[in-house]
Amino acid sequence: MKNLAFIFILTFIMAACGQQSGTQQTGGDAAKVEAIAPENLQKIEIAVVGMTCEGCERTVQTAVKNLPGVQEVKASHLDSTAVVTFDKTKATFEQMQAAINEKGYEALSFQAVNPQ
Repeated sequence: MKNLAFIFILTFIMAACGQQSGTQQTGGDAAKVEAIAPENLQKIEIAVVGMTCEGCERTVQTAVKNLPGVQEVKASHLDSTAVVTFDKTKATFEQMQAAINEKGYEALSFQAVNPQ
């Protein structure tokens, strides 16, 4: 009976720790969103070869989103592109290209996109 109580308490503590760390991660993501001065805001479309599914899109998005200054990333395997909004004083196409290529895809080129 004591063993059962111990397992129950241990399980409860582990579950509580898991919930707490999830909360901290969410808070960290919210803290990553930073204000970008309008004159530093840039939006580009990157040609990406090798994406075949939504999982590939998520991989590319995550790789680029983790770079400093990147505000938003939308990848499309259907269009073979990733559209990135970022602070041009903190991130470059070359950094994004390296992050994408490191994941096994090929970022070929980019073109500026007019902000909507």
